[in-house]
Amino acid sequence: MGQSAFALTQKEEDEIFRDFAWQEFTELLPDQRPKIGLTLSAGALRGASHIGVVEVLSEASVPIDYMSGTSMGCIVGALYNAGLPMEHLQDLVNNIKINYITRDFNIGGILKYLFAEKLFSSEQFQDFIDQEVGSKNFEDLPRPFACVSADIKTGEKVIFDSGPLALGVRASMNLPGVFKPVEYRQRLLVDGGVVDYMPVDLVKKMGADFTIAVYALPNFSHEAPSNVLGYVLRMGDLRGAALTERSEHLADFVILSRVADIGSASISQAALAIEIGASSAYLALPQLKEKLIIDGINYVFK
Repeated sequence: MGQSAFALTQKEEDEIFRDFAWQEFTELLPDQRPKIGLTLSAGALRGASHIGVVEVLSEASVPIDYMSGTSMGCIVGALYNAGLPMEHLQDLVNNIKINYITRDFNIGGILKYLFAEKLFSSEQFQDFIDQEVGSKNFEDLPRPFACVSADIKTGEKVIFDSGPLALGVRASMNLPGVFKPVEYRQRLLVDGGVVDYMPVDLVKKMGADFTIAVYALPNFSHEAPSNVLGYVLRMGDLRGAALTERSEHLADFVILSRVADIGSASISQAALAIEIGASSAYLALPQLKEKLIIDGINYVFK
């Protein structure tokens, strides 16, 4: 007799097995499977793409046990871990205003910045984050989360994983050359992208067995920046690209958010960045699931 009309192809059988194995994997308790860590890179407004990535991973039931982030990655990670709905996160980024970050962006403040070398204060941003998260501490979050800042005096990496969440977020995104350093425990803190653009090593130290790194790709092919902020952001991207190469090798899986054509300060393109992040994560999802299943196969079929 010939082959049954209902016989499955090898590809269909493989897909059924993968779906079954993935379902089994996602139903395992945290102590029955590898611990998974998610790291979100810096990237200024390009980092809005992280919202799309996190949303896709959440909808796909990818279990996340630990999270870390730097700068914009820290902002998205902190707000997500604090329980803000994805829709609210998207609204915040799409409608972001400079007065969320600093009170000094006015004629007087700009003149002081240009002629008296007085940097803007980012204290307003700490207040804004506090309002959004309800004055939470790192310890109040449902999963361990940590972020990175840098001591501008010593060049040391400073890790925030306890204490006021808003303070850690502010320190992690405190752009040097634009905002005054955050004074904290005899340190002067600036944007963590200076020392660790994508802190994969941090989630490993927190206990992750499998690490997923999300990198908001910069683009160096565009024309030279035309203003001070543009130059500061470009320098951060150049430094970040060098630091990220090592972090990519440390990660078990990397999701590249291809937002290179979006400028670091392109607020009007935040919605597009989120869409690109979601698309990048969706395209990477089959390979990520397969790698997690392979890594966790002994857990699934005990």
